[in-house]
Amino acid sequence: MIDKIRELLFKIFKKESFLGKLIDKFFTREIVSYVFFGVLTTAVNLVTFYLFKELFIKIGWSGVLNSAFTSLGWEGALEFLSDGSEYLDANTLAWVVGVLFAFFTNKLFVFESKSWSPAVAGKEFVAFVGARVFSFVVESVMMFVMVTVMGIKELIAKIIVAVVVVILNYVFSKLFIFKNKEEK
Repeated sequence: MIDKIRELLFKIFKKESFLGKLIDKFFTREIVSYVFFGVLTTAVNLVTFYLFKELFIKIGWSGVLNSAFTSLGWEGALEFLSDGSEYLDANTLAWVVGVLFAFFTNKLFVFESKSWSPAVAGKEFVAFVGARVFSFVVESVMMFVMVTVMGIKELIAKIIVAVVVVILNYVFSKLFIFKNKEEK
């Protein structure tokens, strides 16, 4: 299907033109499928985030960070967390669900890594989670700055941060994790 769309686009824009070269470079099966599954992963992440955040609010959970500071006797040290840090906990759980969803969709459909041998799939999973931990740290710091420091609404911050995370995750997946599509 993507090949048919590419052919149609090349009938509209000559392959040698500037737009044709952009289409040739960026409108590939891999990138289109990564964007598609990235949107699905982002949706899974956002829905999970929203559900856990609402659940935490309903049960009166103020967040691990608030609980940690309270148990250390630092209640007043971080007044900017007075509304709670439950959004960071919801973000963590959404990250776990999103990473699991993304690993399987990326492995199977985007990068077409066919091997399920424990050595190959295990190495890919560890590398995938490792790369996602890095992007999770970036995401959490950005969420904290945007929500707690700048006062941006959680869901809006989450959507903005998702764009940065999707780009980071593609680069890591493409360059370091699913390097070889061949059965090993």
